[in-house]
Amino acid sequence: WSSELQSGVLILDGLPVNDPSESQYQLWIDDAQREGPPVDGGVFDITSEGQTRVAIDAKLVIGQPTAFKLTVERPGGVVVSSQDRLLMVAAGSGGA
Repeated sequence: WSSELQSGVLILDGLPVNDPSESQYQLWIDDAQREGPPVDGGVFDITSEGQTRVAIDAKLVIGQPTAFKLTVERPGGVVVSSQDRLLMVAAGSGGA
């Protein structure tokens, strides 16, 4: 993640292939400079086994990312996640 460029790449390995008509993966970004729920970082599918590279598509400007979270959501994703299907949490770069 680059706070200067407001972009990044998530590299995942070993996530199960999903059926996009049933559920999709959604990335969330916790931002220390923002109150409220995490920021939507994009919805994506896993189409094959092995390593997958996902471009992070933050819907709002991220000031200081503290964590990146991955959930399973309904097709098309959600605006605010209950995060009851939280798969992973990775520490943020803090603006690296």
